Amino acid sequence: MIATFTSTKTFTFAARGPAARRVAFHHSPPAARYHGPVTRKAKPASTSRGGVSIQDVAQAAGVSIATVSRVLNQPDLVSADTAARVRETVRRLGYVPNAFAQGLSRRSGKVLGIVLPDIHGEFYSELLRGADEEARRRGFHLLVSSDAHDHGHPTRSENLAFGLIDGLALMLTEPNEELWRETIDAALPTVVLDAEVSEDFVDSVGVDNTNGAREATLHLLESVPASRCFFVGGPRENFDSSQRAEAFVAALREAGHEPGPTQVAFGEYSIDWGRAWARERLLHTGLDSCAVLAGNDEIALGVMQAAQDAGVAIPGSLRLVGFDDTRIATLVRPTLSSVHVPMGDVGAAVVRLLVERVTDSERPARREKLATRLIVRDSSR
Repeated sequence: MIATFTSTKTFTFAARGPAARRVAFHHSPPAARYHGPVTRKAKPASTSRGGVSIQDVAQAAGVSIATVSRVLNQPDLVSADTAARVRETVRRLGYVPNAFAQGLSRRSGKVLGIVLPDIHGEFYSELLRGADEEARRRGFHLLVSSDAHDHGHPTRSENLAFGLIDGLALMLTEPNEELWRETIDAALPTVVLDAEVSEDFVDSVGVDNTNGAREATLHLLESVPASRCFFVGGPRENFDSSQRAEAFVAALREAGHEPGPTQVAFGEYSIDWGRAWARERLLHTGLDSCAVLAGNDEIALGVMQAAQDAGVAIPGSLRLVGFDDTRIATLVRPTLSSVHVPMGDVGAAVVRLLVERVTDSERPARREKLATRLIVRDSSR
């Protein structure tokens, strides 16, 4: 999170379609200080109907969660002494296994599940393309689910679908405790995208937002003073948005400038939000001799549209860089500079780690971070 904001200005504007969305501009007072990113750590609070979790059993028995799951579901894979100790701990603590979770762990059909916040747009389609190609290469199939229309909580039918899978990749804007609990109870091989986790049996894959945002900010600082640089991001609780904003602020400080209260704004990953931010800026201080690092290419496009509507020349008066390097960047005029994010490679890495976890559930967790790079085009030259 960029700052401790004490005042919020909210207005309503038309979204795509008849609905309207509310977007907040966050202004921090001069004394506000940067506190770093918000990380979404998944919490395996997996409890049985009796209130005792599989993690409680594992800790009490001195074994891993995966070992407890094997004792309950595949006892032939565990030594007799270990199985006896775990069963005694289960009896003593009164642990009642989740029947649905047990169903998950007993299936094996070479199917991997991926849960995404949305499946529309190039960002997600490229991730799925990379994942599907890697899955096919390894002899697995993909089962894809989206929580876009259920506010972060998969429906019951989607949960039941996970009975078909051998491993699960999660990319959720907000932690889903119910889904996480079921996953932990089943000791299901899991890879988390775009979030930090501490569990030693869960792998994670992300991109180097820090280096990408820093490179983009230093590029913009070649043309304008640090006091005229702005970051317009997505939701401030979003992991990517938080990391990119943190790197932007760090780069300004590296240039000897303490960011002002309006130099960082959070909203949503949309053209509408970028346009709204730019219009608000134009009403007050204008966008002449400014530079903007947008949280993604859609936000950048919204800023570009509002600036061009107001007669602001790009890159003459305003320099602009997006993030993700989607096809938008090459289709707009001027072409948009953007930080390239290798989403196809991310999808492939997710599947590779899942397959490795399926075949070796006891190996240490792996944390992979893929490189990003700035692609300079006309909007910031």
